[in-house]
Amino acid sequence: MLTSILALAIQSDARSLVDATTTSWPSLSFHFSITRSSMRIHGHSDLSVLASPVISDSDAAFDSILYDTFATFTEDSTLYNYTVVDGSAYVSHRSLDSNTSAVGECDDSDVVPSINSIVSALNNATPVSSISSSSGGVIECPSGNTFKISVNGIELGLCFSGSSGFMLYGSDMEIKVEYLENHERVMKPKFGGKACEKVATPASVTASGKSLLTGESIPHEARKLREMLFNIDFSLKDDPCSCKSTPRPCIFIHGLGIKAEEPENLDVFPTKYWGNLTDHAPCCSSMKYAMLNTVNNSWTDDEQQQKVCDRALAVNGASQDSSITDTIIITHSMGNLMLAGAIATGKCSIASSSTWVGLSGPLRGSMASNYFQKSCKNETNFIVEDLVAKTGYCPADDGIISLAYEGDSYSNSELDAAYVEAQKAYRSNVDALMCSNGFSGLRSDRQWWYWTLGTIASHHSFKNDGLVEFYSCAGGFPTSDFGNSYEDKFYVTKLNHADTAFRNGDALLSKAKMPVKWFECLL
Repeated sequence: MLTSILALAIQSDARSLVDATTTSWPSLSFHFSITRSSMRIHGHSDLSVLASPVISDSDAAFDSILYDTFATFTEDSTLYNYTVVDGSAYVSHRSLDSNTSAVGECDDSDVVPSINSIVSALNNATPVSSISSSSGGVIECPSGNTFKISVNGIELGLCFSGSSGFMLYGSDMEIKVEYLENHERVMKPKFGGKACEKVATPASVTASGKSLLTGESIPHEARKLREMLFNIDFSLKDDPCSCKSTPRPCIFIHGLGIKAEEPENLDVFPTKYWGNLTDHAPCCSSMKYAMLNTVNNSWTDDEQQQKVCDRALAVNGASQDSSITDTIIITHSMGNLMLAGAIATGKCSIASSSTWVGLSGPLRGSMASNYFQKSCKNETNFIVEDLVAKTGYCPADDGIISLAYEGDSYSNSELDAAYVEAQKAYRSNVDALMCSNGFSGLRSDRQWWYWTLGTIASHHSFKNDGLVEFYSCAGGFPTSDFGNSYEDKFYVTKLNHADTAFRNGDALLSKAKMPVKWFECLL
């Protein structure tokens, strides 16, 4: 019944729009107020985006519209400008401490929320009777014009106030949208590179969408539909996540790339390997970090595996013998293999009172290991060889050699057998898992590095995080176990390998890029 009603309303929208003028669409100001600290953009929780419409008239039933957008930020004495013109995105940055000119490049980092994605969602707004939040009750909307929209799977409530604009309400943000008196033109930045790929395409406009984007009255058909849906409330889940299980000590076990070693667990990790989870780990009664030499030691090394067990056992004094009890264990990258290998060889076990959270584990190895080993032998190309040399992984040491892909020429029968046993231990003990089937990732100074590796490192599939393929990370868990939302215990993302160590926060409008929120709401 509801589907039929919506279809009739959309048809009426189309008839109304054909006769509507498209010459007076205003520019828009989107002001974002972000309530979740992990989603801040360049450190800012408040930001504004200018959006200017480009309208295309055609013979089709709907007109289409595309917005050029502009946003600017300052972070650490650097000015960043983000521009979208004709669907192509650009970013430029320059130091405020020098007279150097801005450096411009194509941008597909998703740093700034996509206004065109929001516009597309507005054209599919569904009337609701009211908007409420789990933390504050009913959200007042004096006009009574309430809707809900979905942007990349993230639902927002909408209160439309006519010519005054409208508000969008989400669990992690509020967005105030105002109509500007002047039609502001967004200029394409000076850019000498190749043409940038399109990141936005024109959206078809419904009559109700036009009302929201121009401030005109809501069409009669949409008002009539709202009256028929008088008892449908839209409720936001904006309560902060709390621990649903029992708070326990947490131990974080890192992967490849750390050369220094500490004999005891640390309260603070001395490098940027791990992101700051201080306010995002409600189930961690304390947080400790193991620090082991993973450069010169393989994950199959008996002494290395025993050290992993010892570090995990030390976190909770209640652990007895070799059974890790009442502990939350978080392993990233090769850390997953070290723990799985230790369990497979009987060095320790995980009690039912403990929880194992796996992140980006190469349970079948990594083609990046193979590629690095080739590059260290000058068997790839000079650009990649220079890139790999700068990582410090040449010559290849035991750590990276031990990650050769299972069954590949750089592996051997002994390593292949160790992988099989580690995978069995992994599947028997892991309680939650985060993997990636794309490497677009979050903004960081190394994002480009993972883009490069994800593309050229001879992976079997582009479904990888730059270093580890989804198939390897899944470790034998079926694809059907995974979902693409932070609400899923087995979470498949579009994050790169560093993002899954919580280093770069969360995306604002992408459920597939929210590692911190996933961990905070997980247990």
